Amino acid sequence: MTDMEVLLIRIDHFRDRIKYISILRTWLLELQIINGRIITMGSNLHFLFVVALETQNSQLLEFYRSRVIDINNRGEPCVDKFIDVLGRKKVSMRSSCKGFTEMNVLSPILLQKVLVQEWKVEQEWVDTALASTRTMAFLKWRDAAKAARRERRKRNGQLKQQERDAKRIKQEKDVMEKKQEEAHDDDVKEEKSMTSAEDCKQQPLKEQDQDLKGQDQDVKEQEQDWKEEDQDLKEQEQNVKPQPLGQKKKTRKKRNKKQSVAST
Repeated sequence: MTDMEVLLIRIDHFRDRIKYISILRTWLLELQIINGRIITMGSNLHFLFVVALETQNSQLLEFYRSRVIDINNRGEPCVDKFIDVLGRKKVSMRSSCKGFTEMNVLSPILLQKVLVQEWKVEQEWVDTALASTRTMAFLKWRDAAKAARRERRKRNGQLKQQERDAKRIKQEKDVMEKKQEEAHDDDVKEEKSMTSAEDCKQQPLKEQDQDLKGQDQDVKEQEQDWKEEDQDLKEQEQNVKPQPLGQKKKTRKKRNKKQSVAST
C-alpha cells in the first residue's frame, strides 16, 4: 500500500468564505484528493487538513501559490499569500479522516484530540498555530508593510523638509537682495544729494570765474584798442612832413591873424 501524507495548512482569514471553499473543492476534485477537513476554532483560527499522496499535496501547494482563491480589500480576485504550511509528513496507517467537509471545534483540547490523536498531526504544529492569532505569513507581510510606510513617511518628510529649507533659503535670499537694492538706492540718492550740494557750492565760484574771464576779455579788448590807437598815432606821425623854419613862422602869423580877426 502506498504511503499517504498528511498536510496541515493554517488559513489566516476568509474574505469570502463561501467562494473560497467552493474554489478549494474544485482544486481537490481536479487533484483527486478526497479526504480532508476545513477546521475552524473561534473567529481567527482556520485549518485545512488533507490526507493525500505526496505529489497531490505538492500540487495543491502550487495551486495556492499560482491560482486565485479569495478576494482582496478592493474586491479583486487574488491568491491567498497569507497561509502557513504548518507541516507535512508521511503516515503508513489508514487515516480515519474520510471525505471532505467543514467542522468547528470549541476548544484547543478538542482540536488537539482530533488532529494529534486521531489524525497523527504533530503537536508542535498545533502549538505553533495556537501561539498567535494571525498566520506568520500575514504578520511578516504586515511588518514589511509597516516598515515600507515608515520609510515612505520618512522619505516624504525629508522631501518636505528639503522643500521648506529651499523656500526659507529663497526667502532669505530675496530679503538680502531687497536690502542690497535698498542700500544701493540710498547710496545713489546720497551721491546725487552730495553732487547737488557740491554743484551749489561751486556755482558762485563758476560765476566768479565767468566774471573774471569777462574782465580779462575786457582788458584784452582795451589793450587791443590801445594798440590800435598807438598804431594810428604812429601812422599819423609818419604821414606828417616837417616844414621849413621860415614856413613855420609864416604859418604861425597867419594863424594869429585869423584868430585876431575872429575875435573882432
